[in-house]
Amino acid sequence: MEVNKLYNGDILDMFSKTPDNFIDLIVTSPPYNVGINYSDWDDTMSYDGFFQWVETWLKECYRTLKPDGRIAINIPYETNFQERGGRVFFTADFYAVMKKVGFNFFGMVDLNEPASNRSKSTAWGSWMSASGPHVCNVKECVLLGYKESHIKLNKGESQWEYEEKEVDGKSKKIYSQEDKDEFYELVFAEWKYFNDSRPLTTATFSEDIPSKAIKIFTYKDDVVLDCFMGSGTTALSAKKLGRNYIGFEISEEYHKISEKRIEDYDRLVRIEKKSKEFFDY
Repeated sequence: MEVNKLYNGDILDMFSKTPDNFIDLIVTSPPYNVGINYSDWDDTMSYDGFFQWVETWLKECYRTLKPDGRIAINIPYETNFQERGGRVFFTADFYAVMKKVGFNFFGMVDLNEPASNRSKSTAWGSWMSASGPHVCNVKECVLLGYKESHIKLNKGESQWEYEEKEVDGKSKKIYSQEDKDEFYELVFAEWKYFNDSRPLTTATFSEDIPSKAIKIFTYKDDVVLDCFMGSGTTALSAKKLGRNYIGFEISEEYHKISEKRIEDYDRLVRIEKKSKEFFDY
């Protein structure tokens, strides 16, 4: 399993080629089993069958993470499987499987989309009546877990730069106010994000989510895996932030889209580098 590469294939086949204790962070947004028309995936499994499948790949996530590895999974608070199980507290059921596999609880992030589609996606039930109203939470969250150690065992280069200054006769790290504000947002577990409306795939992952997870949970050069890569958003975020990446995607169509996004970004970086060299000259 090479880093900085995107793999096209079934998640369990790809995990079978991934060594133990190899990954620093897994950040992903798996299928929710709510009937979305993905390119190469049946999103209409039975309720029990879905969570049995979730358990199989979460076990592989656990195995391949380093002892101090973390996992960040973007899921909805609740879903409606309709005739396949009805309305469920999806986050609770998902975390129960994480705990069964061995993950320790590391927190939960509330995702706050400023331009929410709440009014379009809420099922009112009985309108203006107590007969049968649907009290729906259409928001999503990021469930966080860690393998064995919640503290990174080997320290690396942090995301945020600082200046060493002498204050009251002592050396002190001075960070910019912008960086401090960003750190506060990340640790207070309410992340703002903007939904990516570009039709790259059926459900394009917002770059805000993996980039925030990568910043707060990894050092530079750490290995980040997205096992449901889709359009390659996590890999692109990792690359921009100086991390190594691996991506798994079952759809050949989506895999091609993700590779093109990485190629386009590399091309842009080369153009900017040549432009800078020209003007510096």
